[in-house]
Amino acid sequence: MKSLNAYRRLAQHWAELPPNHQEQEVEANLVQPLLQALGLKFPQQVRTGMPLGGGFGTPDRLVYQDVNKPPVLVLENKKRTPDLAAIPEKDFAAACKTHALYRQAVGYKDIGPPGNRGIKQYLDSGIPPSLLASYGLVFNGDFFQLWRRVDGLILPMTPIQKVTKASLPGLMQQLEYCLEHPTTALVAAVWNQKGGVAKTTNIVNIGATLALAGKRVLLVDLDPQNDLTRGVGADPHWFPGHLEQCAKQLQLEEWDEAKHLLNKAIQTRKFPTSDKKDFTLSVLSSDEKALKAFRDDPNVEPAVIFKKLIRQLHLDYDYIFIDVSPTPDKLTQSVLLACDAVLIPIDLGGKSLHHAVQLYSTTIPKFRELRAARKERLHLGPWNLGVVFSNCPGDAGTVLEECIKQELSKSNFIGKQCETRLRTYAQTKVAEFKHMPVVCWQGSPITKLYTKLVNELFLDSNFIDH
Repeated sequence: MKSLNAYRRLAQHWAELPPNHQEQEVEANLVQPLLQALGLKFPQQVRTGMPLGGGFGTPDRLVYQDVNKPPVLVLENKKRTPDLAAIPEKDFAAACKTHALYRQAVGYKDIGPPGNRGIKQYLDSGIPPSLLASYGLVFNGDFFQLWRRVDGLILPMTPIQKVTKASLPGLMQQLEYCLEHPTTALVAAVWNQKGGVAKTTNIVNIGATLALAGKRVLLVDLDPQNDLTRGVGADPHWFPGHLEQCAKQLQLEEWDEAKHLLNKAIQTRKFPTSDKKDFTLSVLSSDEKALKAFRDDPNVEPAVIFKKLIRQLHLDYDYIFIDVSPTPDKLTQSVLLACDAVLIPIDLGGKSLHHAVQLYSTTIPKFRELRAARKERLHLGPWNLGVVFSNCPGDAGTVLEECIKQELSKSNFIGKQCETRLRTYAQTKVAEFKHMPVVCWQGSPITKLYTKLVNELFLDSNFIDH
């Protein structure tokens, strides 16, 4: 950790600044001292005036931890205005969401000059890798929010926070964290309270498609049925007792011991593909008895322990996908309190649609609010990846499509629907019998759909904020 004294001096300096700074004054009188307080060297680690090419513009600052690697942080600064500065902290985030300056800084299409894309354009995966940062900061001396990029996916890293003399040292520590952790795994769940919507099949094949793209993928099986584990040919009894033992070590903050145990418990499965390639998936699993004991242990808070467990692993992987029972029990709650994002699978039936709308519009925001109320700042979530139609019959027809459209309209659902729809194919069942991801068969139509879905969600530019 950098010097807290330096951060406190910066906070005192901020308190003496007027509330009506123009953008250039914010740059000179606040951004420059802020970056200096982080111990960054100018101009080696902080660069200005660097066009990103391809029509992506020129960001205010690019910040490097290692000058021989891509930047870690990109900044989008705005002027300071008295109206924002005067808003009380408790009302500040809500006010920012409709304020032109904040919306311009993020890059919402409804505000600003034509073509304004704010921080979104500076985190776009189309930017040359050597100039593409992992994190973005929108900042005007009053609002402060970090955004995160994982491949093409852009999502909030923190809530909108108000800069105050008291809060600024903590905000500096958030920047410090980003500089020290240029990349961490995206932790995602695929979940719906309605069963039979290809939840586990989607996790396995989304993970496998990303692994084929060269990503390090961990699948975590928290469903007592262990369908994911068996579905990839792994053994739920591989390391009996690891979950109970790991929970004890995490409670005692024996981090190294817990990490060593988790590494021993993780199984590695290698799969060939029909076009003579191969890929690897890592699997962390516990059997039904161990999961239920963990869930029901009166001496353990599953949500607290599971989050600590995941954080032991998030530097080792690019993606961590978690499978959990459709039942909204303590294990499911633990996942929603630990993950960054949720993808909601639905079939073309009314029941799964009802649960999906409720999950997207109500449950996920409530869990995010709960985490914010617990003073979580970094890795705030979960955020909605959207709803994906799965198990779709080939003969859905216009009548069924109209029923779905009417049901969504009746529910006032305006959330994200994935463009890619996953249809039913016999090859998926063949893959289940062989305990392999269906994407091992590269010529299968369902493999092409999973590739399209993974590109849509994770590899191509995709902005989410709900």
